[in-house]
Amino acid sequence: MAAIAPDLPRRNAAVSLLLVLVAAAPAAAQSSRLFAMNIARPYVETETAFVRGTPSVPGNLEIPENLRPTVVSMLRLSSTFRRQCSRIAGAADLAVVVQRGSLPATAKEGAITHIARRDDGRLEADVLIDSLGDPVLLLAHEFEHIVEQLDGVDLAAMASRAATGVVERDSGGQFETERAAAAGRRVAQEVRGGQRRGR
Repeated sequence: MAAIAPDLPRRNAAVSLLLVLVAAAPAAAQSSRLFAMNIARPYVETETAFVRGTPSVPGNLEIPENLRPTVVSMLRLSSTFRRQCSRIAGAADLAVVVQRGSLPATAKEGAITHIARRDDGRLEADVLIDSLGDPVLLLAHEFEHIVEQLDGVDLAAMASRAATGVVERDSGGQFETERAAAAGRRVAQEVRGGQRRGR
């Protein structure tokens, strides 16, 4: 779950959706359907050096020592997580701090990320992972929330419309997205698959 701080200016959070037009076959009875996907920005070729090289923890990511082996394993086994880390590493104005501990009683999920944009333009993300939750799934999920903000996704605007894949959990600016949930599941599957193959 992502919590966007009130000082994150809306002007810096434009919604960007990839629209795909799919046409049905026969020309006589041609019909078309429009699909909106919550992928605001695809991963691009400039990120391949990070993905293909020896994966390492991004320099702007601070993680506790007890999570470092998990993150290193995720980097080795999951291409999706490597792409997430590539986006994080490439954001010079971003600082991410991950902690593991007990979530507040009001938390509805197994992790929460507080994101704030400072007056100097720096973006700060504080990630808290529940000590009893699956760190692989939760880290990937929360990292996708960070990538959403790097993409400029306006969660509040999307949550105010139907069928965008974004819901506001409460009036305090906490949002959940289908995109982050899917990323968490995908990374967990890739890591489990890699472990089964003995990588």
